[in-house]
Amino acid sequence: MIQSPPSESMVIKTLFEMSGITKEKITSELRELISETARPEILFWDINDIIKATTFSRKFLEDHILNDPRIQRYERQREKGGKRVWLKEPTSKLLQEIIMNEWY
Repeated sequence: MIQSPPSESMVIKTLFEMSGITKEKITSELRELISETARPEILFWDINDIIKATTFSRKFLEDHILNDPRIQRYERQREKGGKRVWLKEPTSKLLQEIIMNEWY
């Protein structure tokens, strides 16, 4: 009996499986990519957002983080006594840098 050569799609599927690329992995990566793409970009955050992200108390943040000149550089307030906001990306990177490099 003469066997027909495997189809191109079967060859590609076999090559992917041999290299560890499975349908489940591709589906997972696509879902993650869609999730990241669909997530709204947050430009600014306020102290409540920073509290949620760091789990530090408001007093601790005020005393030890938000008075840092590097963080204050990204702080904006429309009027005295008004709501304060910070640029999210640079302040989140600075928070991580301060905690990981300057704390013991």
